[in-house]
Amino acid sequence: MDVNESIPERKFTLFVDIDGVLNTEAHLRRQIRETGRSTNRNWCPVAMAHLKLLVEYYNGQIVVSSTWRYDHSLRQLKELFENNGLPGKYVVGVTPSLIYENSGKVTRGDEIRRWITDNLNTEEIPRYAILDDMDEGLSRFGERFIQCDPKIGLADKEKVKRVAGLV
Repeated sequence: MDVNESIPERKFTLFVDIDGVLNTEAHLRRQIRETGRSTNRNWCPVAMAHLKLLVEYYNGQIVVSSTWRYDHSLRQLKELFENNGLPGKYVVGVTPSLIYENSGKVTRGDEIRRWITDNLNTEEIPRYAILDDMDEGLSRFGERFIQCDPKIGLADKEKVKRVAGLV
């Protein structure tokens, strides 16, 4: 192999919840103050800038683990990310909705684990982080689960640093 030939880096996968991570309480309040109303389709620009930085810098891809996947197709989710400043090409999928397949208790953690099993190379340690404001079976992922404060979500620089520390 030529020394100058680049070796493609493995993808870094971010499992992303929307409400409480990108669509923050502080941003919704700011919208009301500025315009008299709020919309959940206009996400926090600081959180979105941080997410964009992470996926661009670390060869990232986004898998939506949010309940938004129940009401929006992958194409619609890509458009929502586009409308909020992140190219839709970074949104590669959604976690499976196992709640419809199982009669027992299913957590978001179960759905993420299934996506990892089905989609990430098992011969190497997968590179991923989970961004969510609620622990729905996610604490078992240890440091890979980064719990956001729903008031500020990913607008918190410390959360961004924690993600970067996992890459």
